[in-house]
Order: sequence, then C-alpha cells, then structure tokens
Amino acid sequence: MATMGKLWDRFSGGLARNGSKRKRESRGVSEMSSPFAKEPELDTGDETGSSNVATANGVNSAEEAKPSTPGMVELAAIITRETEKLDEYIKKSGNPVPSFDVDAPLDFPSLPEDIKKAREEIVRATKELGDLATGPREGVRWMAWDHNNSLSLHAIYHYQIAKSFPVHETATYTQIAEKAGLDEVNVRRFIRHAMTNRIFREVNPDVVAHTAASRVLAEDAVMNDWVGFCTGDIWPAASKVVTALDEYPSASEPTQTGFCVSNNTTNKEPMFVTFGKDPSRAKRMGGAMTSLTGGEGYEVSYLLDSYDWTSLNTSQGTIVDVGGSHGFVCIDLAKRFSDLRFVVQDLPKTVASAPTLEGDLASRISFQAYDFFTPQPVKGADVYLFRWIFHNHSDKYAALILKNLIPALKKGSKILINDHCLQDGYGMEKSLWDEKIIRSMDLVMLTLLNARERNAAEYKALFEGVHSSLRFNGVKRIEGCRMCIVEAVWEGEDYGGVVEATEEGAN
Repeated sequence: MATMGKLWDRFSGGLARNGSKRKRESRGVSEMSSPFAKEPELDTGDETGSSNVATANGVNSAEEAKPSTPGMVELAAIITRETEKLDEYIKKSGNPVPSFDVDAPLDFPSLPEDIKKAREEIVRATKELGDLATGPREGVRWMAWDHNNSLSLHAIYHYQIAKSFPVHETATYTQIAEKAGLDEVNVRRFIRHAMTNRIFREVNPDVVAHTAASRVLAEDAVMNDWVGFCTGDIWPAASKVVTALDEYPSASEPTQTGFCVSNNTTNKEPMFVTFGKDPSRAKRMGGAMTSLTGGEGYEVSYLLDSYDWTSLNTSQGTIVDVGGSHGFVCIDLAKRFSDLRFVVQDLPKTVASAPTLEGDLASRISFQAYDFFTPQPVKGADVYLFRWIFHNHSDKYAALILKNLIPALKKGSKILINDHCLQDGYGMEKSLWDEKIIRSMDLVMLTLLNARERNAAEYKALFEGVHSSLRFNGVKRIEGCRMCIVEAVWEGEDYGGVVEATEEGAN
C-alpha cells in the first residue's frame, strides 16, 4: 500500500496544490486550545440537535419532515430579483456582460459576498423552477440520459474537434471531419448534440462557429485534461461501480473499485499504479487536478485567511505540510508570517524537483522525502497539515496515516485537514451548486479509490477510533469555499520534542 500512497501523493497531493456552524458547548471542543474558538460556525460532529422528526414507533415521518416547495411564480420572482442585482453590479463595475459568444469572458469576476450569493441563488432557483416545469416523471426519464453529455464531450476531446479550426473562423462539417479523421455523419451528430449545451453554434446551414465554451476546449490545456480524465477514465469506471460493490460490498480496498473492474486490474493494482504505467494518462490526470483546484471555491487563500496562523507565528511555530508537493501552501504562508518554520514532505521524486528557494524562504522552508504510510520522522511540530489527502483514502487507510503520525506528536500538536466536509443531510449546503459538486466528488472517490468524503461526525469517529488522546476540535466551514478546515489536537503523552529543520532535510 505504500506504493499507492506514493502515487497518490504525486498526483492528487502534489499537482492539486498548484491550483491556485453549531454551538460550541458540545463535548470535545476546547475554547482554550482551538484556533476556531472565535469562530461562530463550527461543526463539532455531535448528533444532538438533529432535525429528524420521529414518530411514536421511531420511524421518521416524511409527511411532517417534508420541506415546502416554493411556487413557480415565487421562484421566477427570486430569479428576477437576484438577476437584477447581479446585472446591476456587473454593469456598474465595468465588467463584461456574461454571454455565450466566442469572445465572452470565460470566468466570472471576483464578486463581493452579497453579489456572489445572488449569483448562487439564481443558479438554485433556476434549477428548481426548471425541475418543477419538467415534472418528476420526465425529469427522471431524461436524467437517465445524462451520460450523452459525457459521450459528446468525450468525442470532441478525443478527436480534438474544438481545435480543428481557429476560434474566430468557421468551418463546414466536411472540413471538420477531414481534420478530425472521423466520418462526417458522426462529426455532425456529436457537434449538434454539443450545441444543446452551448458548445459550438451553427451560423449557417452546415457551417459551424465557436462559442465561449468551445473556445475553452480549444485553448485551455488543463480543462482539456479535465474533460479527458472525466470522460476517458472516470466515466467508464463509474459504470462498473455497482459491479464492484456487488462483489466487494465493504468498498474499502483501492484494488476493488469500479476503476479496477473497468481496467481489468481488480485485486492486482490500484488506480495510481495503473497510471504509473501509462505516462499519458498520468500527465492528463495531473492537468485535470490543476484545472479542478484552480476553479472557484478551491483557492488556497481561504486556508491562509481562515485559521489562526498568527498565534503560531508569535510562538515561532513549526508546520509540517504532509504530501505538500513543491511547498506552494507553505511558501504563501511564509511570505505572510515571518516567524513560522516549515517542513514540506513528499515523495523523493517530487522533492528532487522542488524549486530552489532563496533568502529568508530558504532559511525557513525545508523539504523532506516521506511516505505517509510510514512513521512520521518530524517530531514535535506544532501543526501537521494534510491538504487534499484524507478524502483519497477509505477509513482503513486514513486511520493508518494517523497511526503513523502519533509517535511524532507532542502534547498540543494540531492535525489540520483541508478537504471537503459533507453536511449531515441533503440540502444543508448554502449553495445547491456546491452541494452537487461535493456530492459528486464523493461518488468519484468511491469510483476510483473506494475512498470517501466525510462529514464532521465521521471525522470525529475517525480520530477517536485511532486513539483516545486525539481530540476532535471540529470542522470550520469557510464562507465561499468548498473545502473545510478539520482540526484535532493531541492531548496524550509527549512523544517527540521540538523539531529542528536540518541540512539533510532541506532542499
């Protein structure tokens, strides 16, 4: 399993880094030791205060618990009101108006919080109104056809159709077919299906032009990697998840996944070993992770702004970034906090290719080769940071990572996990958009690695199951960010001492 950890560190732990509230009286939350003490929104993982409605026989009452559905006119009014807010802001701020045209902006500008909420409300209400207008039966019927979106995208990616003619020119289906090396009938059917998703447009009979979306596919290399990874690797694997679960219902081993079934590697090797044998697939996944983490809601600034690094800086604390790739997070922290020291750990190949730091950064940031399925060599650090690590592992292997950390912890050492954290039930996310993405990520983790996203209670159980002296402090949900900060503190015997960066560990 060390091999799996190494490969995972290389791709998801390494490349992903280059991307750009409940009451506090709950048991296990210390006002004295947690940097979250000043924060009002903290999920402690306790199950008290559940919103479940129980009947006399202990069965939830769906009739009592069901939410009220806004009427279509009410939803239309919400859409109008919030759209007016967004439109007014865009015009007053001098930003380009959203459009499907080829030269339209490919991303929304950074928005103030109230306008961002208006945008999210537009997305939510529009989806809800569309679902109501479609109706349950028709909605389910055509939801089962969603794979056709992946099919047309996969064909456009595979045959490089978006790159077959310049973004500001037009082409006929015949010309595109010749360039793509695919017969015209199939080129036509793939493009015309993609047009239903506003990818390409037909400006004259049989004459195709680009839209903003097809321009993304033509020009954005890492977005192309994302599309290729999703349609070429995840999509085939997803179709085999149920087959894998039928055979291995515990879903805890990374060699018993839908991905393994689809690649004929069941009980032989996990996904990253398979990718390690195919450099083109490995490179594509690396680009896909860069695209994902460069998207909205994943900016590293949320981590820097949402934790009490100042107290650590005052005490000249040491932070170990486990699986930290080339130290992008630590470099940003070091530039902001002048008295912090850092050890960035990753696999030997990654450490060997790390950038050469100069001046003050070189004196405070060291690099060290390390596999997190082996005992932690840096003892007595103040914080051990895991960003984009734990969601890649089932509970069995997440617990192993923690067990290998314990012998290095001094009393008061913090474990920080920067990852998604699920809400306890559907509809709890402030944004339907975010809910869909995070729930989908949970399914992707199952598909590829038999891994999982966790809620606060599951993180709490994970820590407590590893050692009684690992106290779960809670989960901080950050406004505007899809990732959370999960914190635990070691309250047991001091196993280590004050860590000192050595010449041997530095790069």
